[in-house]
Amino acid sequence: MKIKSFASILLVTAVFFSALAVSGQFTIKIPKVGQPKPTPTPLSGPKEVPLNQGGTTSTSGGGSTAQPPTAGDNPILLKTTLDIRCDTEARYWKMPNESNYTSWVPMVKFKVLYAGAAKLRLQAEYFTPDGKSWFTETLKPNTSQAVEKTTEIITDRVGPRFEGKSTIATGLFGVKITDTRDGSVLFQGKFKVGKFKYGPNIPMFKNQNDFFVDQDWNLPFGYVWLDWAKDRNAPAPTVSMWLKGENRLDDLEGRLFLNGQQILTTDEMGAVTSSQSRYPNSLENKETHRWELYNFEWYKFKYAANPQGRKMFPQARFMNESDGNYTVKVYHKGVQIREVSFTVSGGNFDDKGVASSNGFSESKFIVPVKVMGDKDKWNSVSWKTDAFYGNPVNGFMWP
Repeated sequence: MKIKSFASILLVTAVFFSALAVSGQFTIKIPKVGQPKPTPTPLSGPKEVPLNQGGTTSTSGGGSTAQPPTAGDNPILLKTTLDIRCDTEARYWKMPNESNYTSWVPMVKFKVLYAGAAKLRLQAEYFTPDGKSWFTETLKPNTSQAVEKTTEIITDRVGPRFEGKSTIATGLFGVKITDTRDGSVLFQGKFKVGKFKYGPNIPMFKNQNDFFVDQDWNLPFGYVWLDWAKDRNAPAPTVSMWLKGENRLDDLEGRLFLNGQQILTTDEMGAVTSSQSRYPNSLENKETHRWELYNFEWYKFKYAANPQGRKMFPQARFMNESDGNYTVKVYHKGVQIREVSFTVSGGNFDDKGVASSNGFSESKFIVPVKVMGDKDKWNSVSWKTDAFYGNPVNGFMWP
């Protein structure tokens, strides 16, 4: 009985397949080797923000994503990079028969934000303390940073720079930096020049002095910013501040606090680096005539600019997700010497309008720096008049 039933099933099956073959309606699809499966349509959500605009960009979720500064066809001088100093030489053109008679001329160095194709043509004009024009010189591009879209500009040291120009005077001198293509003024200000005696204390060296531009005004100013040059996917929130004198990097430590609780230190997965230094030629009197800008960052504290940046640092704390009140305490050989506080709101630095209202274009936010202890020998009131070479910052409050 079972054999007959099985035979019947085979007969019906054969008839069924024969009918399909005749009609041509039965098709067997063999998958191709290596062919990817179709990707399902993703659910709607926040879109990734492109990294090609300055400032912050709103997302569909209502927040904002910080962006690198945008460069254009006209150069913008970055004020925090401007370095005016004295170039000193051991001769004075008015006293050609005197040896060891030092004199000086000014020199400048700074960065501009620029993405234009035209060659940069900038010049600096200097003024004596009585306001009269002293001399004008050409400035030249030195190096460029493709990621930051910045170009470093320096004094073009050509020809006899000292002959007929150098001086032994001190006081308040003026400077104006101009784009000669259209006559626009990129910067105008004043710098205070002092001097100190150096070398053997004998009559032969009685006229040997070193000249310097006073930089004490820098100490109350700190900066919080995102280091886009190192990483455009997950830039490090960086805190910068000036110290006076000569310091070893290993002697410095930056501790990061969030809402009163220490969360990170540069001694463990962090870094302290020097980014700028300002000093006279002789390098003597380092404790009183040397100024250096230090950057503090923590490898486990990042800003997620896009989903890729978030994936790159799975163990990091992201500033975007950590609103609150931050404090950075800087220690030198275990003794606290600096303190900076700032706020993160909506995932971004809360500028309170100080940098933007004063024409700072490098996406660095200004914060007051508390100078502690007696390590620094400095003029604590010079920032009120000398800040950024005679351009005081409106709205800046120093503790």
